Amino acid sequence: MPYDDSLAYLSATEARAAMQAKTLSPVELLEALIERIEASEPHINAVADRRYDEARAEAAASAQRYAAGTARALEGLPVAAKEEHPMAGRSWSQGSLVLAEEVAPDDHPIIERIQAAGGIIHIRTTTPEFCCAGFCHSRMWGITRNPWNTDFTPGGSSGGSGAALAAGYAPLATGSDIGGSIRIPSSLSGVVGFKPPWARVPAMAPYNLDQFCHDGPMARTVADCALLEDVIAGQHWMDPASLPDPPTVSGSNGSVAGMRVAVCLRLGNWPLDPAVEANTMRVAASLRAVGATVDEVTLPWTVDDVWNTAQAHFATIMGAGIL
Repeated sequence: MPYDDSLAYLSATEARAAMQAKTLSPVELLEALIERIEASEPHINAVADRRYDEARAEAAASAQRYAAGTARALEGLPVAAKEEHPMAGRSWSQGSLVLAEEVAPDDHPIIERIQAAGGIIHIRTTTPEFCCAGFCHSRMWGITRNPWNTDFTPGGSSGGSGAALAAGYAPLATGSDIGGSIRIPSSLSGVVGFKPPWARVPAMAPYNLDQFCHDGPMARTVADCALLEDVIAGQHWMDPASLPDPPTVSGSNGSVAGMRVAVCLRLGNWPLDPAVEANTMRVAASLRAVGATVDEVTLPWTVDDVWNTAQAHFATIMGAGIL
């Protein structure tokens, strides 16, 4: 029997409310998304690893928890995890043929927390090689395409996660970000991403010591992004830099009144598409209209300054991570 395709774009908060009301089951939701994935994936190519058998067993267990009134924060919610985030016993290639046979020995802290909160990781998503690009293709997995227009990229490096969300594969996803790897695909794929402050979300060595490198949530709504962020944040034994008891972000009223916001259109001398500039300034005007102070700022960087610094930084952390 075909599943209801409208479930593909149900938000996490809507899905959880429906499961609590017993008008939707975790099994029904998962099967609808699996059907959606298999129908769309030949055109999108966002999936690096399918975990359907385990996910089905976990969905059945989640259904029992809802029936018993013991549902956890992410109970029964499908999550698309970036393949860079290791899951014990599964592939951990990070998009590179060099690591094609690599198997993760441990769970990443955020994977551990998602599963402990009842989240169901049914797919793991594609990246460029070693997650070092603002696009999403590699010799390992091929080209990941933007669901809105398959002639375009979904961005990177969390491009598989961005594409999966936009294509209705999952309501929640994980990403990581040094120079835009959550923010770029969120922008290009029309979804929501959050790069948390350093040490708010625990990371794995050696990347936990990189103050530019942060793991974070992605979703289709701000509320869903906040829901996942609260689950993955907080101190973890694996990351001595992680902070205890960070403030929660879900449930806030979302007011920006009184906040001060800096807008930098070119980040130095980067070229800027006129449509992007116009949209950005419309957002700035909207923020002013609801009480924020918005200042336009300039930076002294050049494109060469940024690229040279980024290349040196990546060379250092890549060497530490691989060796």
